[in-house]
Amino acid sequence: MSDAIFKPKGMLPTAEQLAIQLERHRHVIVEANAGAAKTTTLALRLAQALARGADLESLQALTYTEAAVTALRQALDRIGVPASVRNRLRIQTFDDFCAERLLTIEGPGVTRYNTPEQLKPHVLQAIERVLDNPDERHRDEFAIEGSGEGSVEGLLASFDRLKGTLQLTLEAADRPLSPALADEMGDDYLTLRAFCAYEHLRRGGHPDRHAFRAPNDATHDLAKVLLSDDALLEGEHPMALGLHLIVLDEMHDTNRAMFTVLQHLLRQNPAAFVGAGDRDQVIHAVAGAEAHFMGESFNREIGQAHRLPLTSSYRFGQALAHHVGRLAHKTYLSQSDRQTSVRVMRYDSAKETNWHIAQAITNREGLSPKAANSEIAILLRQPHQSVALENHLLDQGLDYRTAGFTPYLMRPEVLFVRGLIAHAREDFPAIEDIETRRRILTSLLLFCGSFVETDATDPESQKKAQDLAITEVTAQPQLAPFFVQNQVLRNAPERVRVLVEAALEVISANATDLLLNRFTEALKPQQLAARVLVQSDAIEQVGANIQGLIQSASTFDNVESFFRAMNAREVRQKSMRSKHCIVISSIEAAKGLEFEHVIMPGLNKGEFAIGGNTSDNRNLLYVGMTRAKNQLTILYDGTRPSKYLYDTGLL
Repeated sequence: MSDAIFKPKGMLPTAEQLAIQLERHRHVIVEANAGAAKTTTLALRLAQALARGADLESLQALTYTEAAVTALRQALDRIGVPASVRNRLRIQTFDDFCAERLLTIEGPGVTRYNTPEQLKPHVLQAIERVLDNPDERHRDEFAIEGSGEGSVEGLLASFDRLKGTLQLTLEAADRPLSPALADEMGDDYLTLRAFCAYEHLRRGGHPDRHAFRAPNDATHDLAKVLLSDDALLEGEHPMALGLHLIVLDEMHDTNRAMFTVLQHLLRQNPAAFVGAGDRDQVIHAVAGAEAHFMGESFNREIGQAHRLPLTSSYRFGQALAHHVGRLAHKTYLSQSDRQTSVRVMRYDSAKETNWHIAQAITNREGLSPKAANSEIAILLRQPHQSVALENHLLDQGLDYRTAGFTPYLMRPEVLFVRGLIAHAREDFPAIEDIETRRRILTSLLLFCGSFVETDATDPESQKKAQDLAITEVTAQPQLAPFFVQNQVLRNAPERVRVLVEAALEVISANATDLLLNRFTEALKPQQLAARVLVQSDAIEQVGANIQGLIQSASTFDNVESFFRAMNAREVRQKSMRSKHCIVISSIEAAKGLEFEHVIMPGLNKGEFAIGGNTSDNRNLLYVGMTRAKNQLTILYDGTRPSKYLYDTGLL
């Protein structure tokens, strides 16, 4: 091994960074504050390993999110690691890494599901199996109505927690399920029974692999394999990769399943380990994430770690450091020479907020002279908050892109309403983009609970026939009225058809005031959403997005001009150049990133802290505030300021 020291381009590492870069202790944990350049520091550590002569194949970087993967690659670029090298480095999310390892054990063939809606039928089937089990001895423990559709969201959240914590595997592997065991574990008996039935369905009866996986299932499944005798497979161990260095970003979001995989990875490789995290950025506690895996749990279960600090922020100045320190109840210093300004602005209406945001963009507030507009980020707590804002920016000619959610005009519920207006106005061809037409037809079928009639009998053939029909109508929009009438409306359940036809009648009047006053009352969008979506917040977002869309019609003379404006706005939105776009993002999607100017609207009581004053909500605010470099702007409704504004000392 060489004693060469990697010298980055464009920066001089601090003493803390250099200590981490050069540290040779086998287990190193970096206790970092937000903005202390932990991702850059991990990039320096990877580059140092390469300078010492390590093979690319012997290095492995792991993160919790895709955004952190991107941030680490960007950090390697900034410090001067050539593209030919950094593009070959193994930088993966934990779940992608686990899925790759399982592929070597199981082979291909596992279906990937990404949404709760795709999982819902399997959860309902699991509930049905539990309720219909003739051998069930504790049936009186099941408090559930009907098919259990109203329980799906809660069960999926519980399943995520059970998988992340490995609670059943570690605490009750050899014990029969009973109400007493459920009480002991802090759960209810039905949840445990449904979880076991659901996991049996995921196995699909196949001896060698699971039938399907959702996000984070690969981590859970690999952890279970490693904890069982199945890990002792013939040939080379699936975790024996010849690694010499493993780095882990976002270590604060580690849960028991991830930690188990990490244990075995370190056990099977002669690797040094460097993990970095900030205990105040835990935002996945509902999935079992706990900061203690950075602390005593690591020392006890893996080995004594040498702990190094990244204490001072180099992202923002002392003014912002003071406020985030108050929020996190810890000393927070800044070594940055930036004079980060923190502005807290009271407003009386959403219109006033959007006007201020547009002015800040136009005036390039908080931006250095050569910075692109993409250095401005508007961080939102909920997607529906973007509807009025996007319309205002579109009308002002200001380019933007979204992260963490789709532009509002492309959200399924908004496409559904656009489809209803197109049908009522008999103007489907006015929607120029072919892909948008396809999405609108799909959304109409989805929210109406309809289907395309076909002679096919099996589900796969039925889906192919439906896709073919949608493609045909997409290419020939003059066929849309017949498709909507004969396939969407005729095949919808009676109670849905009544609501949709009432909404179509409101649209047909071509009166904006009628649309504003009667459309959502006629359509009852949250009732429709509850039939096809799982999560209650997603159902609420449907109603909020549609309400926001309809409210945006208030400045138009009639529904026809409103419809034309929506189509023009879509064309405008798709023509934007990403380099010059500001970013409208969820806070979660901005984690690990930084911007010269961060704007956070909606710091209001009952609007920011979803579900109450939880640690996840507090940590989300901490994450959002610490993305800013030059300026942080917070906007709030003067009649209902969030408690967090007082906790930070901003009010």
